[in-house]
Amino acid sequence: MSGRVILTAIRPDARDPAMVRLEVDGTQIGSIRREGAERLRLIEGMAWTSARAKAVQTLLDQAACRHDALRRLGRSDLSQATLTARLAARWGDALAARTADALARDGWLDDGAYARRRAERLAARLPLSAEAMQARLESEGVDPREAARAVSRHHDPDGVHAHVRAWKRAGRDGAWMARRLARGGFDADSIAAALQRARIPCPDLD
Repeated sequence: MSGRVILTAIRPDARDPAMVRLEVDGTQIGSIRREGAERLRLIEGMAWTSARAKAVQTLLDQAACRHDALRRLGRSDLSQATLTARLAARWGDALAARTADALARDGWLDDGAYARRRAERLAARLPLSAEAMQARLESEGVDPREAARAVSRHHDPDGVHAHVRAWKRAGRDGAWMARRLARGGFDADSIAAALQRARIPCPDLD
């Protein structure tokens, strides 16, 4: 019948064997997961109805959101909550949450592993108290229990002394060090002890 729109091709996606590319009336419309195409029982030559187009568009959005998520993870280490929030700005809350949940199930996201990596980097780069490190991880969307496990594994109570020694070699004075340690969540007694151990005059911390 004249004007009838059909699904003209379902081709393997060379970039991902789990995906297929769809063409409607000879125009490529995008890629969806092969299992999705099978679930919708798509076959070449079938009528491209509005209901079918709507169902496929949902799958196209899901595939595009997943691709966006993997691209973001390839650029930077993210917790599941942070990734979900960034995806939601473009794809909406529901699709973002479903995509992040699927990636976690598939092993692309692991907040426990993320927390351990992040805690290790923080310990090496910044003088932080255990409480400050825990708060930092939680602020990045890590579950409090996972954050606590990561802190217990990677927080080094003596790590602050390495930072103080490095600052001393760099010529920093005690007042500067005290302010820096205070920003890292250390209390006055801990700051005084760290400076005294390095034989640095301790400023008035009141």
